Amino acid sequence: MEQHPIPQNISSYQFRLVGDMTLKQFFQLAGGFLVGLIFYSSPLIGIIKWPFAIVSVILGAAMAFIPLEERPLEQWILSFFKTIYSPTIFNWKKTKEMPKFFQDETATSNISPQQGNQNQDAALKNYLESAKQMAGPLAKLEGAEQGFLAALAGMFAGIKSPITPVATVQAPAVPTPPPTPKKLEIPVSTPVKITPMQTTHLVVEERIQPISQTVQIQTQHVNPTIAGEEIVSTREAIFSIDATPPNPPTYPNVVVGQVVDEARRIIEGAIIEIRDEYGRPIRALRSNKLGHFMAVTALDNGQYGIISEKDGYQFMPVNFEAKGEIIPPILVEGRSLVTTQAVPMQQPTNILTNQ
Repeated sequence: MEQHPIPQNISSYQFRLVGDMTLKQFFQLAGGFLVGLIFYSSPLIGIIKWPFAIVSVILGAAMAFIPLEERPLEQWILSFFKTIYSPTIFNWKKTKEMPKFFQDETATSNISPQQGNQNQDAALKNYLESAKQMAGPLAKLEGAEQGFLAALAGMFAGIKSPITPVATVQAPAVPTPPPTPKKLEIPVSTPVKITPMQTTHLVVEERIQPISQTVQIQTQHVNPTIAGEEIVSTREAIFSIDATPPNPPTYPNVVVGQVVDEARRIIEGAIIEIRDEYGRPIRALRSNKLGHFMAVTALDNGQYGIISEKDGYQFMPVNFEAKGEIIPPILVEGRSLVTTQAVPMQQPTNILTNQ
């Protein structure tokens, strides 16, 4: 069975001498070599000193660098000797005193609240008397402090004032007068006399003005307001593959489309606004040089409308529905606005009225 990793010693710093070898490993390795050198230098015969010298060197290297089951060899040696010399038989001896963890819990003292209040009052009085006897600034208490301490003692006394019942008296009933009948007024219609209208005789005098006295009327370009921007259109979205459409999306509920005019020419820089069924704006996009627009994030399921804006163009609102499926590319068509030129206009003729 694989052993769990042993927690490392992070509380104390271990000095590393060479590479990953710590100072403790160095002493273990040096001790093994030193013991082997002692056996080698001893006057013993070669059959005895050589095995002891080799075993000492190997044991020192093993204790320093060779762990056994993720534990150092020195721990195995110490555990072996502790197990050999530790007792294996234990005798139980009965004692007269029962251990505390086998004894019953001490019963809590039942002290009445009145006795507790009396004890608190006595302790408070003792404290106040000891404070008066003390020398220094504590012996000279002001009147306000003494009053505060007296009030505090009254709070601890817990004296409850008896509750006196409040007598309830019912008020006499006031007689209500009988309702008086009201007089109803009936409107009377009076006849109205209709007088015939008198027609006025008009005399019209026409004067021909020269053509040079014409007024130049200049038209000012005004961005049209589309009703679909405020009211969601009922026309279904047009899915088209003409005019170099963009690639279909790979994720469901992702809107991809293209903006063109009535001649299938690309419209660049058009502002596309996607609104939900309540008319709230959800996404705002802009067409690129190819007229393409794409929403990066997917929409929630439901009805949506597309409102487009571009100076010089008028766009019809487009509706579509997101059902959790791939939405084909949407074609948004716009038409260019025709600007009117200056038109000469004659002055109105003078009208004279005579009665």
